[in-house]
Parts: sequence; C-alpha cells; structure tokens
Amino acid sequence: MMKRLVFLFMLLLPFSCQKGELLAPGSYQEDVAFTSLNGRIAFPDVLSLPTGFQPEGIVIGPEADFYVGSAISGNIYKGDLLSGEGEVFISPSVPTQVLGLAIDERSSYLYAAGGFTGTVSVYNYNTGVHVKTFQLATPGSALINDVIVTRAAAYITNSLSPILYKIPLTRNGQLPEINEVVALPLTGDFSMDPNPVNPIPLGAYANGIDASPSGKTLIIANTDRGELYLVDPMTGEASRVDLGDVFLFLADGILLDGQTLYVVQNLLNQIAVIHLDINFHSGTLINNIFDPAFGIPTTIDEHGNFLYAVNAHYDLAPPPGIFPDVEFEVVKVHK
Repeated sequence: MMKRLVFLFMLLLPFSCQKGELLAPGSYQEDVAFTSLNGRIAFPDVLSLPTGFQPEGIVIGPEADFYVGSAISGNIYKGDLLSGEGEVFISPSVPTQVLGLAIDERSSYLYAAGGFTGTVSVYNYNTGVHVKTFQLATPGSALINDVIVTRAAAYITNSLSPILYKIPLTRNGQLPEINEVVALPLTGDFSMDPNPVNPIPLGAYANGIDASPSGKTLIIANTDRGELYLVDPMTGEASRVDLGDVFLFLADGILLDGQTLYVVQNLLNQIAVIHLDINFHSGTLINNIFDPAFGIPTTIDEHGNFLYAVNAHYDLAPPPGIFPDVEFEVVKVHK
C-alpha cells in the first residue's frame, strides 16, 4: 500500500495548488519590464530557481517577495520579483514535502501543505522560524495539497479523500493554543466518481483552493472531475459551479481576482480564465493563457497586472526520480 501511495504522490505532484494569501500583496499598477536594475532587467519575465529544486507551490507576499516550496526536500525559496534574485530561506532539519503555500499578513505566517506527510507547517515569513506543525492525517493516508487563509481560519485540501481540513484562527490570525483541527466532510455536489470523459484520470480530486474576499465562500478545483465547487466553510457542503459544457481537467492551482478565476491546467501548459457571475454560481471560459516559457506550471499567484506561474518541469524531471541537474523557474505572464 505504501509503494502505491508513493507512486501516486509522484504522479500527483503536478496537480497540487497553491495560491493563497489573506490580503492582496502590495502591488504596482504595472510592472516595468525593461527598467534597468544594476545592469539587469527589473521584473524579469523568467525568475530562476535553484537547479534541482523541483518546485510545486508559490505565494507572493509583501514587498514583492515570493516564496516557492520544494516537493522533494521541503525547502522554501524566497525571492524578489523586482530583481529576480533569491535564496533558500527555509530548510527543515528533516527532508519533507511542501506543496501549496499561503500567507497571512496579519500574523506574518507562511502556511505550507505537506503532501503525503499529512501535515501543514507554519513559519514566520520574515524570519523563517518554524512556528508550529499540525498533523492533519496519518502519514501516507492523505495528500495534503493546498491551503488558503481567511480571517477566520486556514483551510487545507486533501486530494485523496472528500475532506476539507480547517484550523480556526484567533484574533489577528493567531494560531489556536491547542492543536485544534476540524475535518469537514465535503458533501453536496462534490464527487470522487470517475469522469468518463477525462482523458487522463489520476485519482486526484480536491486540489486548488481560494476564498471570496469575505471568507464566507470557498472555491475548490477537482482535478480528475474537471469541476469547480463553491464550498460552505462552516459545513463543507459543496455546490458545483455551472460551467456549461466546459471541463477543467488537470486543474491545479487557482486564483480568484474579483469575478475572474484563473485555473492552472498543468499538463496542458495553460491557464484557463473563467468569468464568474456575481455570486460565483456560474462561469464562462473567456480565454486560455499560453506562454512558450511554460514547463508544466502547477500553481500561480499575482502581482499587479501579472500572474506568476511556477514550472514543475515534469517533462524534464519525471517522477519518481530526483533530478539535481534540471533547471526550474517561475514565469511571468499578463493577466
């Protein structure tokens, strides 16, 4: 059983999401793509990550800092969107997994979903100090995939079970004094039944997650079903978003920006752009974003008028191997 889970993990790594922060990061109206910065280009279109890093999740914080997690080591890289420079900022004492990432500017906390470890870890994004680790599920029994933080709680998806984990937060985003974790069953329209028209079923379901500005509605992407759901954060009841005859297979990280939802479809090397109605109950596919620099992007975040997508490069570094010589990067594209 464990060998099967490890194999599934390596297959599913490209399908983890990320995207999430409580408040919109400080941003510019328009990044100046060709401004000189000590002889280099400011806000470069491609930001290099450490060779062999094998990234998965990305989140952008204050002051144009970005954070990217490694799916094979648990390291977290911190870089600067302006210069493109950075370094490994967090390196756990024991190698682990980091998939989706989210930040809470109130507390300066960085949340890191732990994949098959069954955990979500919390760090201070200013100092890199480890704050706390929550054990959500037995190691090997769940794929803890993505995380979003609202004013009231942190919510974490599990791609192998119809469960949404909730960590209630106290004033100003502080963590509960005890390891208080609520496992909300995903009910209603949420499904883990195979979709017969899915050309690449991989057994990954609840994946990318985001929230409305009020935090009263969550949006979750279902990778294998190609569906989006509105989820009640109090009960876990899910209502399918009506997309007409459109399925978003291979949906990974998602990003809600007003009435626009961006959905990474990793192996398709594209980002679907969905216009949602005022209540998010229905949506229309209005565009697909492509870029020749995409290399199986997994997750996205935003800064100003741009999206930043992290390339997992499973074309060059296929699972279950470790590829210390493969180069990885983050790609900037216009919304």
